[in-house]
Amino acid sequence: MKKLVTILSVVVLCGLAWLGVAQEKPGAGLTFAFIDHGDPADPFHAKIVLGWREAAAAFGASTVEYFCYGDVAKTVDYMYAAIAAGVNGIFVFSVDPQGLHPAVRAAVEKGIAVALMSSRDPVYGPEVVPFIGFDLVDQGYTLGKYIAGQLKSLGKTRDVHVAFFAEFIAPYSAMRRQGILKALDDAGITYIAPDTFGLGEDVAKIVDTIKSYLLSHPETDVIIGLGSLTTPGGYMALKALGYAPGRVLWYGFDLNPETLEGIKAGYGASNVDEVFNYGFLGFITVYLKAKYHFVVGDLPVATATVDKSNVEEYIHWVEKGIK
Repeated sequence: MKKLVTILSVVVLCGLAWLGVAQEKPGAGLTFAFIDHGDPADPFHAKIVLGWREAAAAFGASTVEYFCYGDVAKTVDYMYAAIAAGVNGIFVFSVDPQGLHPAVRAAVEKGIAVALMSSRDPVYGPEVVPFIGFDLVDQGYTLGKYIAGQLKSLGKTRDVHVAFFAEFIAPYSAMRRQGILKALDDAGITYIAPDTFGLGEDVAKIVDTIKSYLLSHPETDVIIGLGSLTTPGGYMALKALGYAPGRVLWYGFDLNPETLEGIKAGYGASNVDEVFNYGFLGFITVYLKAKYHFVVGDLPVATATVDKSNVEEYIHWVEKGIK
């Protein structure tokens, strides 16, 4: 019978692995797959990989890793490849949950443990396919409240021109945008917000597109990156155009090196999460399901808004590959 275990159980099991209570590491003989739609050289994705590998090493499990380098359709192909390889569990960075679901269902039906990050499965609940992360609408709302406060302090509350940029038009970008706009609505700020621009993962293209947008829309008040590449891309575009901090407000998510630079320079703020924990907790989740048939349910990852006033507190964690 499936059991829901608490985070305390996860901590205890981690402790047993680290302390070497058993002569053989508890994950010996098990193989797990990690499937990532992105590029492991991208600092955001690299932190997830670091967490995944550290957990796998602590438990002595074997792993295989699949990277799609921006070709989201390959996520499904790699999912079936992992199923065919007979792995014990699969952790997936899911940006197209509808398209991925048939492969998720195939894995579940074969008894393979599955956990997702970024987007929940559209059919299975956390008792079958756990989700590692947080509510993306809530995350957007948190950043949106911050933006609303900044706009009000500047006296900008009517017809604010807000431009959104994302790597992909996917649940993560749509939900973050939804939360941001809800916060602006609740704050009584009216705005003009064109449809989100999907720019892919080529950073040079992202920067050039945002530059072109800014030049053709000088009325822009705010630019918002909805992902880990479009956020620094916005700052890089502002910097390349010679815009001083405050000319166009800049916001986004995650803490890539250029994002950190932009925050320190006073261009804006970013809502960040403990990225390392996606990989670490993702491994723990599929490990517990595969070995003990324990289901941890959804596991949260903490977030915080970082601006010039508190950025120094986060530099250490960025350097360590946690945030």
